[in-house]
Amino acid sequence: MACTIFENRKYEVIAVIGSGITGLTASWALNQFREVTLYEKHPEIGMAAFGAKQMIGGTEVEFDIPFRTIKKDYYPTLFQVYDRVGIETKVVDYSFRVDSNNESVFGFFSKNILGFHIGIPTSEVFLSSKGRTIFSDLLKFYANAKADWKNENPNITILDFLKRYNYSKEFIYEFLLPTFALVNTCKTETVALYPAETIIGYHSRGYSYTPQETAKFGTRDIVNRMTKGLQHLHLNAKIQQIVKKGTKTIIQFESEEKEFEHVILSTQANQAYHLLGNGFELEKEILSEFRYESSDVVLHTDSSYFKNPNVSLVFNIREGYDKPEVTLDLGRIIPELQGKKVFQTWNPHKLPQESDILKLAKFERPVMDDRTRVAIERISTLHANPHCKLWLCGSYSLYGIPLLEAGAKSALQVIANILNKSVSDIISHQN
Repeated sequence: MACTIFENRKYEVIAVIGSGITGLTASWALNQFREVTLYEKHPEIGMAAFGAKQMIGGTEVEFDIPFRTIKKDYYPTLFQVYDRVGIETKVVDYSFRVDSNNESVFGFFSKNILGFHIGIPTSEVFLSSKGRTIFSDLLKFYANAKADWKNENPNITILDFLKRYNYSKEFIYEFLLPTFALVNTCKTETVALYPAETIIGYHSRGYSYTPQETAKFGTRDIVNRMTKGLQHLHLNAKIQQIVKKGTKTIIQFESEEKEFEHVILSTQANQAYHLLGNGFELEKEILSEFRYESSDVVLHTDSSYFKNPNVSLVFNIREGYDKPEVTLDLGRIIPELQGKKVFQTWNPHKLPQESDILKLAKFERPVMDDRTRVAIERISTLHANPHCKLWLCGSYSLYGIPLLEAGAKSALQVIANILNKSVSDIISHQN
């Protein structure tokens, strides 16, 4: 292989591998200060690789898969990045209902009252004994969980915590665990083993008056704005391995190899593992500690999945299934649909008729447990080495949820290390 070395360069040459939200954030931040090359294995930017364009009523509509919503108090870093690059957001109606074995047990309407976005309990909360029990325990959880956790073993699981403090089975199995199975894209039984710290930390922000928002012009606008001015972008990148030769970090392609001052791996941990070769045995050992679970997402027009026109999101919990089926009515959220019935369903318990399916996609998400905590600490130790040249970042590499926030935040922390700058200085930098 020919080895291309960038000589007499003005800036460090840095490679970012992967273009989900982590890679986009890393390359955008670096591009303000250094020469950077972004590599993506798909034919288009990874964050938009699973979207779908469909003709709906004579109008072409682009759908984001999965549909992403964010709240300012849960995604502060991501909102700062979006604001900095000019990504506009819009408020969406994310009212929801929870059905357990075909019985409606809980729900909230999303209402804008005098500029405050308030969740108002649905009738199920008050008319059913389960609803009243869940609501009572939810208020208890908001009020007490953070303080109660401080008195516990920091490694206690969320299920053990909930049982110890006498939360009801209805709250545990028909609300908290299944809703977090959606947030974390994993099995309900997996959520039960999550460290209580992560879920309590997420909920400790408490009841807020900030709405759910989404990118006003979709993922395509995010991609376009975050790659604007990026001179070196390679799609369909055929990376074979990343290896260390002496002090050099080399990316091997099908027909050549290149040396980079720094390589930032912003893929999922299980993908990063398979890209690493000789010289990175320790990094591979750490990456092997992260586990992933997969979920299906289907875009479709089958209205039998959604029989309540008063909410936007319906959770279906059914015996015999290890994940909740969750359906979003996109017609209530995307103006271009003009109310037409198009749905996105996570973890379908049965697939729609083939004629109703617009697109089917599969996603993997990292799982959190005690092994994860230790592995993340080991990544931090690697990054603290002043001679570090290979950087690992992504939603898996920070302890906590939500995942999009962890992806963006971990990328900025890596860039701060490389540039010896603060994250706030990087975000606020003006070219």
